Amino acid sequence: MAVNRITRHFATIPHGRWGARQVHYRQVGRGPVLLCFHQSPLSSRDMLPTMEKWKKHFTCIAPDTPGFGLSDPLGVDCAEMADFADAAVEFMDAIGLDRAAAYGFHTGAMISVALAEKHPQRVVCAAANGYVVLTDDERADLVKNYLPAFKPSWDGSHLTWLWARMREQTIFFPWYRKTLADRLDFDVPSAEALQEGVLDFLRSGDHYRVGYRAAFTMRSDAALLKLKVPTLITASSADPLAAQLPRIVRKADKVIVQEGGNIDQTLRLCRDFLQRHHRAAKQPRQLGITQPLQGRLWSEFVSVPGGQVRVQRNTDAKGRPVIVQHDAASSSDIVAPIARGFIGLRPVIAVDLPGHGESDNLLPAGKVTVATYAKALRAVLKAMDVQEFDFIGTWGGGLVGLELAHMAPKQLRRLVMCDVLYFDAKLQADLKLHYTPDISPVWYGGHLLQAWHLLRDQGLFWPWYRRTRAGILRKPLFIDSNMVHGRVLDLMRSKGMWRKAYQAHFSYPLKTRLRSSRVPMLVAAPAWDPQIEDTQRVARDFPQAPFHQLPDAMDRWGKALLPFFNA
Repeated sequence: MAVNRITRHFATIPHGRWGARQVHYRQVGRGPVLLCFHQSPLSSRDMLPTMEKWKKHFTCIAPDTPGFGLSDPLGVDCAEMADFADAAVEFMDAIGLDRAAAYGFHTGAMISVALAEKHPQRVVCAAANGYVVLTDDERADLVKNYLPAFKPSWDGSHLTWLWARMREQTIFFPWYRKTLADRLDFDVPSAEALQEGVLDFLRSGDHYRVGYRAAFTMRSDAALLKLKVPTLITASSADPLAAQLPRIVRKADKVIVQEGGNIDQTLRLCRDFLQRHHRAAKQPRQLGITQPLQGRLWSEFVSVPGGQVRVQRNTDAKGRPVIVQHDAASSSDIVAPIARGFIGLRPVIAVDLPGHGESDNLLPAGKVTVATYAKALRAVLKAMDVQEFDFIGTWGGGLVGLELAHMAPKQLRRLVMCDVLYFDAKLQADLKLHYTPDISPVWYGGHLLQAWHLLRDQGLFWPWYRRTRAGILRKPLFIDSNMVHGRVLDLMRSKGMWRKAYQAHFSYPLKTRLRSSRVPMLVAAPAWDPQIEDTQRVARDFPQAPFHQLPDAMDRWGKALLPFFNA
């Protein structure tokens, strides 16, 4: 495994205190092992610059805190920082890590100290950068005002609030107080950088409150009296928490409190302290290995030339695996209900296409086509040692399956294309012109509402931009706020690849490829699909691909299609 490139992985905890769960983590480097804990409401992504700086000195392992990034939440509405320390130990056990140093920033600083306090036998030393030391009044104020519930609203107004809240966090601390005394003294981030933080918040959702609250309610002053391992407490001069360091008047002998200077100086202070006190620890036994979970989908990253691809899968059943493939502006999260429907019936694999979901963009610049997507997917299956498989793809995902059937007809045994994009040349040209507007981050956040209404209008009009009587979808409405919210996250984290993918789908020579395919296939759609008539027309024009109507609930598609896959 490369030590100079940051890679992503999932650790599986099959029988932990909070049940079966997975922890997403990043790793890089060589040497003594250092656990890196991030701030809220972000993810281990926030540790990337630090990991790059320190990879020559440590084996850096940065987990997403439970409920943040891609790590499963603990499943509770309220947790203490001691609970997050226990969760960190479960993660260490899952990757075979006996002892390590710990570094954390803000909420991560609290986790580092809580871990060292409660489990000193697992921690060699710790550095807490931006440690919170609150008065009782400050603690009560933060718990009351810092953590409002975050729920999708039908009009997308929750996204307006989120952007403004994340923007204010770069201007004021706390973000909800607007006085000169609360102004922060550093450059605000670009809209693109702020967008990354918003995406992390969206990944966490309402779970963000659990980790934040645990950090605010931790009796951080009492914890410093109990530490038995060398611990550095610090903050940079630009950090508003630096003003709280003088409050630390009583501490254990092992604790050093020292202001760090500017951001780079503070990181060097932490690095030097950790190097000075860190004794070499055994390398983790299970690092980079993802164990399966029974009865549910579990995630892993697959390494292929050019990067990594996330897959969600289940391996409980025997037989040929079923590949479940999503459309443009989507991810394996959107088709997860379909994949869950195959659990216990067949092995199932749902793949984030390159540049979508959590997968790296592996495609050559300027060569985003259905064929290049099919080649990338074939490389993923080869890396997973999948020899034969059946395939179900939704919308443009079905086109990827059809192309893959031409590339590997002996491997892809049976194909189901759901909700087929079967349009005449005039509509194709219109879709290519209007369907994929540029939605790039802007400082005032309007791009989020643009994305919200585009995706919501897909359930109201066809095409979504044809807001006329002729464009009204006269079917039961498919505009659930939670569904639209999930699709906004998928569109945004594709970073523009959704536009190229849609254009590739609209340009695909579907009729030619249908005519020449020799793989047994069905076309299928549920009654609520806006394009069900187009899918039925495929079956009329190509009798070798008969139509099958699917149940409305996507988690029932597996049982409905199993007779075809087993034939």
